[in-house]
Amino acid sequence: MIAGSSMLLLCSRSDADRAGEAAATLGASLGPRWKDRIAVAPVDGFGPDDAARHTLIVLYRCAASDASSWRDVIDVLDEAETPWFTWAENTGDAVNVSPAGAAWRDLSSVTPEEAARRLEAVLERQGVVHRLRSELAIAQRFQGGLKGEINRMHDEMQLAAMVQQELLPRSLPTVHGVSLGVMWRPANYVSGDIYDVIRLDEDHIGVFLADAVGHGVPAALLTMVIARALTTKEVTGNRYRLVPPGEALARLNQDMIRRKGDNTRFATAVYALIDCRSRTVRLAGAGHPAPLLLRAGQPMRELATPGGLLGVFEDEAFPEIELELHRDDRLLIYSDGFEVAFPDEQAESSERRLPTKRFLDEFARLIEHDTPTGMVSAMAERVNAQPGSLHQVDDLTLICLHAGDLAAPPTGGAAMRRAGGVPTLTR
Repeated sequence: MIAGSSMLLLCSRSDADRAGEAAATLGASLGPRWKDRIAVAPVDGFGPDDAARHTLIVLYRCAASDASSWRDVIDVLDEAETPWFTWAENTGDAVNVSPAGAAWRDLSSVTPEEAARRLEAVLERQGVVHRLRSELAIAQRFQGGLKGEINRMHDEMQLAAMVQQELLPRSLPTVHGVSLGVMWRPANYVSGDIYDVIRLDEDHIGVFLADAVGHGVPAALLTMVIARALTTKEVTGNRYRLVPPGEALARLNQDMIRRKGDNTRFATAVYALIDCRSRTVRLAGAGHPAPLLLRAGQPMRELATPGGLLGVFEDEAFPEIELELHRDDRLLIYSDGFEVAFPDEQAESSERRLPTKRFLDEFARLIEHDTPTGMVSAMAERVNAQPGSLHQVDDLTLICLHAGDLAAPPTGGAAMRRAGGVPTLTR
């Protein structure tokens, strides 16, 4: 390996003496900073490590030298991005040494003073280049580490999304002609919305929707806790009791209060207990948007539930409302993300993420569809047609319930068994 220097003259062994004289001539013309930093070495054994140890290389050749023997050396220099010049005495082919060569590389065609100026300019520039390369190498190392960390976080978020989706119902029951459809669309990997549709016994289903205040992972984790803490049914011996909606939300609220840490977390929720045979619905809400009733020939009706947020006051009450479903009624339970899903078409771009009431008009049109699946599909298409739908601001959840023909046979036994329903027990 050749010892490092600022500038190196490479020559064949037969040209060593003349190369030394050339180096002395250049040194006399260079400034004091560089004149003592010139070395001469034979080209034999010159490799990539040598190219990296020098700031600048001069390829010294006299008339007896063979231009083709230098091409491998030039390839090494170009690969290492080390600047190089040629000094060819008594020959006119210096500029043809490499296809990348240019006339300005040939020092033998100019005076020693001009050659020295060219070399000094490159030497000065290389100091800046080396610093930039060092900074770039550091940045690339950090970038590589950051990219790896981002990939790891991406994988973890994908896994978290899978875990959250496993908490959702795998099937939706149809009981005595009452059928359901759900649109659940997270704004990101995980959602701050969680829902459940539970077959409680041969006549009843429970429909639950909660929306944790906030977004991202903290909200998603809270929804998982809420989903597991909800009590809808109590079984004692050979008897069971269906927990009324107001009581179910009160228990859930107390559970959140007990779990409260330094950072208080809130959530909104609504729970509906539906007797599919009698078509009665008992509803209770906790600061959640009011469910909507669609009935043919009548305006859409908001079913206001006065309860407060979950996780705030321990003695919060959650009053219930009760209604009777008519044949072909539709009940919509949704999260507040729809308030920003349909921006004002006349608003400035900076205001298009502000809440509007346009979603109510969209919901009212769902009465045109005969099935929950049709309602959900229509709403998904309308959301997709809105500006910015690919980067939605909030999570979206819509539960559509349709009261069909009472004579329709019940289905969804798998969902009932998963919920622990025991239809042979008495109430």
